[in-house]
Amino acid sequence: MRTILLTLLLSVVAISAFAQTNTYPECTSQVEAINKMPLRIAYLVPVDSLGKYMYLEFAAPSMCDHSDVVADIDYRQVTSFATLYYDEKGRVRKTIKWYSDGGDLNNVVYYDEQGNILYAVYASTSEKYGKLYSCNSQIHINHSFSELDFREGFHIWINMTTENLANVYKSDLKMPENCKSVTFLPIKIGDRAFLCTNRAYISPNGRLINKDDNMAGAYFGGRVVIDDIKGDWCKVRYTLITESDETVGYVRVEDLEIIK
Repeated sequence: MRTILLTLLLSVVAISAFAQTNTYPECTSQVEAINKMPLRIAYLVPVDSLGKYMYLEFAAPSMCDHSDVVADIDYRQVTSFATLYYDEKGRVRKTIKWYSDGGDLNNVVYYDEQGNILYAVYASTSEKYGKLYSCNSQIHINHSFSELDFREGFHIWINMTTENLANVYKSDLKMPENCKSVTFLPIKIGDRAFLCTNRAYISPNGRLINKDDNMAGAYFGGRVVIDDIKGDWCKVRYTLITESDETVGYVRVEDLEIIK
């Protein structure tokens, strides 16, 4: 993956020439703390001009009058723009968005107590994805896409603050009552997760899997189940049977986002 370090000016991102700083470890420690705390789960849903919840196969904020945050949802009847996770003080600390047809991962974003972005993993396709780390007004990005794609800025649609999230989706983001409480860590065998990489390995610290291994292969955003855990590595398989072996292989824990 290519690496770029950026300076953040609200939602406008400009390339800089700084050397890598401590952005990565500072962000990952805060992300780990968020995943260890009890979080309340809620859903951001579109509402039409008559006040009715909307079901849209391909949803966008411009297609609704505003959005509400609800504690429960029936995906057969209502579209969810995102799953929101609140801390005990009612602050949004994490969001997960997937494609509106209920498919693969689109992005995951973590926020600090002030509502500023800490970390995000995001994609436009299974081959074009990136990981963004933000700390002290600097952003460090690892990305798999070309320089042209980067300069066209497809990553900028990530909501860089919870204030921006509220404005884009026309919602006050107030945490509803009776939200279910979840925690993401520690991970366990049997947990479901999104793949946040397109690389899988034959064993922990082993070689990359190739097509001759007759395994399913990794793609960004795929839904998997954890079959085994060895240190900082997980052996995973897809939740749906594929044409070949459904086993993906081993991926690093940091390349998984647990689904709750």
